[in-house]
Amino acid sequence: MKRNISTLDKNIRLLIIVVIAILGLYNEFSVAVASVLGAISILLLVTIMIGFSPIYMLLGISTYKEKNK
Repeated sequence: MKRNISTLDKNIRLLIIVVIAILGLYNEFSVAVASVLGAISILLLVTIMIGFSPIYMLLGISTYKEKNK
């Protein structure tokens, strides 16, 4: 898998996960919504860890810029 997520993109995804977690701690969501948001958070966390987004690949998007050596 070729990287297609930049550091800025990773930070934005992490911020989304933190916001969902904080709202979840205060019971802002119903059980069904919390379950869906939990699954989305897990998917975002996995994409952060591997640096690859399958959706970006399907859409032909890449925010990752390779550094020249």
